[in-house]
Amino acid sequence: MLGHMQYLVQYFSRLFIISCPLAIVALFVSMMAPYTPAERVRAAKVGTSVACGTALFFAVVGEKFFEFLGVTMGSFCITGGIILTLLGLSMLNSNDMDDSNDQDKTVGKESTKKSKADISITPLGIPIICGPACLTATIVLQGQAEGFTQNVVGLVAITLVFGALYLLLVSSAKGTKWLTPMVLKLSFKLSGLIIATLGVQMVFSGLRQSDLQVLKPLGSVTQVIRTIPGIHC
Repeated sequence: MLGHMQYLVQYFSRLFIISCPLAIVALFVSMMAPYTPAERVRAAKVGTSVACGTALFFAVVGEKFFEFLGVTMGSFCITGGIILTLLGLSMLNSNDMDDSNDQDKTVGKESTKKSKADISITPLGIPIICGPACLTATIVLQGQAEGFTQNVVGLVAITLVFGALYLLLVSSAKGTKWLTPMVLKLSFKLSGLIIATLGVQMVFSGLRQSDLQVLKPLGSVTQVIRTIPGIHC
């Protein structure tokens, strides 16, 4: 039981960090500025429900789908790690959080001139809450599960992650005084650093799964030549 709880905590913490919760909250507050609190709560409910359903779907059929396409989990893990690394670096180098207040005012003025569109499914649910990085991490983490029990625990962890995101969005929908620009900026940069680190680790994990020679000693020149297709010596 303790082992399953530890796996649940690890799965939840990794996926929750990769989901960039504070970045999602910042975007949510900016996009939903002209809406009423009730409309914000509804958008948070619909958006997180759609995102959770999408993540669960890819967690169940994602690996089998890639096997059908002939894509190994090692190569997909490497690709996912590159995506996460680039995402983290872009967050570290981004100045969007500095201009969030100006964007809020601009969005508010433009939205008052237009009819309020339903953005709960897209772009809020997909791709803001459940984007490519989140789906990549979900498939990779679920692919690392050993046995039926860990697969079920992984699905529970996914549900808990999006449940936590829903609570964050609802709390920000009813009041955002605690989300000061300094808190958002520091959290955004820290999340970028952690995500980039997880991305690099995922690349190394994919290289090990692919059994590539780049992580092994090269040996003698003759041994290296023998590994080249078409050359026999």
